[in-house]
Amino acid sequence: EGKVAAVCRTDERGRTTFRLPDVSEQADFRATFTYKGYEYEEELPEVEEEGCALTVTVGDSAVEAVIQAVGVKCPVALHVMSGGVSRFYRPLPVSLFSNGMAGTADEPVSGLRVCRMAIPLDSLPTGVNQLTVFDGEGRIYADRLFFVNHHDYDAPKLAVSGVRQSYEPFDSITLHLQLTDPADSLSSFSLTVRDRDTEEDTYDNGTILTEMLLASEIKGFVENPGYYFESDDSLRRQALDRLMMVQGWRRYKWREMADVEPLALPWLPEKFQTIGGCVNRSERQNIDFKKISNLKKEVNVWAMFTQGPETFELKQQTKDGAFYMAIPKIYGDCMMFLSAAKLKKGAEYVSKKRREGFTDEEAWPDYYVKLDLFHPHFAHPYSFYQDVSPRDLEPFAHEDSLVRGSFEGRVLPSVTVRTRRNGLRRYDPTKPAVVIDAYDAYNMMADYGLADVPFYYLSSPAVSTLISFLFVGDMNKYRDYFLRTTFNTWPNRLWDKPVMPSTPTYPVPDWLSRGEFEKYRSLSLLDKFYIYTDYVPREMGSWKYRQDNQPEVIVGMQLRPDGEYFPSCRDRRYLLHGYAVCDDFYSPDYSHRPLPETKDYRRTLLWMPEVEFDAKGSATVRLYNNSKRTSVSVEAVGVTDSGRYMQYNSVR
Repeated sequence: EGKVAAVCRTDERGRTTFRLPDVSEQADFRATFTYKGYEYEEELPEVEEEGCALTVTVGDSAVEAVIQAVGVKCPVALHVMSGGVSRFYRPLPVSLFSNGMAGTADEPVSGLRVCRMAIPLDSLPTGVNQLTVFDGEGRIYADRLFFVNHHDYDAPKLAVSGVRQSYEPFDSITLHLQLTDPADSLSSFSLTVRDRDTEEDTYDNGTILTEMLLASEIKGFVENPGYYFESDDSLRRQALDRLMMVQGWRRYKWREMADVEPLALPWLPEKFQTIGGCVNRSERQNIDFKKISNLKKEVNVWAMFTQGPETFELKQQTKDGAFYMAIPKIYGDCMMFLSAAKLKKGAEYVSKKRREGFTDEEAWPDYYVKLDLFHPHFAHPYSFYQDVSPRDLEPFAHEDSLVRGSFEGRVLPSVTVRTRRNGLRRYDPTKPAVVIDAYDAYNMMADYGLADVPFYYLSSPAVSTLISFLFVGDMNKYRDYFLRTTFNTWPNRLWDKPVMPSTPTYPVPDWLSRGEFEKYRSLSLLDKFYIYTDYVPREMGSWKYRQDNQPEVIVGMQLRPDGEYFPSCRDRRYLLHGYAVCDDFYSPDYSHRPLPETKDYRRTLLWMPEVEFDAKGSATVRLYNNSKRTSVSVEAVGVTDSGRYMQYNSVR
């Protein structure tokens, strides 16, 4: 109505809070931001007839939660969780949601009711805590993150001696490390010694404490996290509290926690690398887009790993068509082959099948094995906790699928340039948006359920369609973009054939011979896919994508150079990335002084991933300086067997 309800000013980090007095159900509120003489306006969410407002204050001995409820018709409870562990639970008084009696749907409860709850501070651990008000159906009425600091990490549990004020070129450096509590049992302890003169202060100054206790529990990047713990004054407490409210991360589905919906864990805690997926029957008559198993009887999944002359094989029976197994500990890359066979078929049958027609691209496998990829390709629908402007949602408010337009997880770079055709980008074959190995792309198509047939049976237009779905698809939403294909033999001749994968015919460009065209149906000859597009996910709803101005996608198919042939497989084949090979950190020995012309520009003088302490909690470390006069900084981080973090920094 044009009335000013609240005025506030942001702190130096751009965050602030405000309180709205006298809120009524009929009122509409908007926020106006003034910055450098310009005003920006955003609509605030509508006032709801039923809900709770939550205020949290962290005191010296208790955390006070004030719950204001309106129209709540069922019992609610307050719960605090930290680190995935329940720390506090208390049903809220009946008077909060009724006058001594629970309301009904026919007899709504109105009027504001207030409840105060004191949570003992000593019942909560140091770190981010999540307070949630919810009902028996797992519906969240209000939730809030807050930080508790018992200062149990303030005092370093390590003493370092022997550090001189400066060191001469190639000078010997000897450090003595002593645990302040020799009873500490360390599961891991790492040490770094740097050239202090070459260190640069940046806004990314996190430590193991700020990363594990703060940054990992909230969403987004935390600028200068060390600022919040430089001292325990009111300014930093307020700044930390605002950070909790602005960048709060809701990781739990409360309907599952309330046991209203079943909890399905697709991935178990990992001690080794694991793979999981499902198995489908091989259907040759048509092309289906299946991600869920269609098996009628369980089968065995056979996984073979090869690295050089060594081979290792695993077998596991499916359960409801799915499998999940730990793989051997492999360093570096290896080839992984996946196949499936009936339960009565043994190793001899599987070995025979691998010898017969294993590299025949036109052959069909007995079963089609898919891997479940750890990261989902398509985003979840929007919620108000995500960083989307309501302005972006207005043009699509009538579409239930609109909220699939989340931008998170998209890594596709693209450039928009004005041209005559559709007002979009001119095709430049030297500037692809994505380049991917052809075999890797086919594996991704199959694993995401876009292709249940051997690559040979997909026409080139069908491949282009699937590639565009995979990399440019609008968050699982249909996008009628302009699709074309190009071939490396004719890089500037664009082929416009929007053929869906189920098309039984295989058209051939009039400027390409049938024999040359057949090469592009073979994974053994294909090298890479080059993807060009002017589609910008962050501009969904822009005028550039309305009416005839649809995005364009061009898929370039590139053959291996000089007719190179690399056999593909009838069954699934993956290049598996194992554990990284560990190298020793290079730390030269200058006990015999080098020649004067020797140059050593190391900024990190020593890195030890594991420091060994004796029974008295002592350790001695020796190293040498670089080729200039310098001072050093020492940083050490560790984790005890009980899971507590240890931090030492000679500069901070």
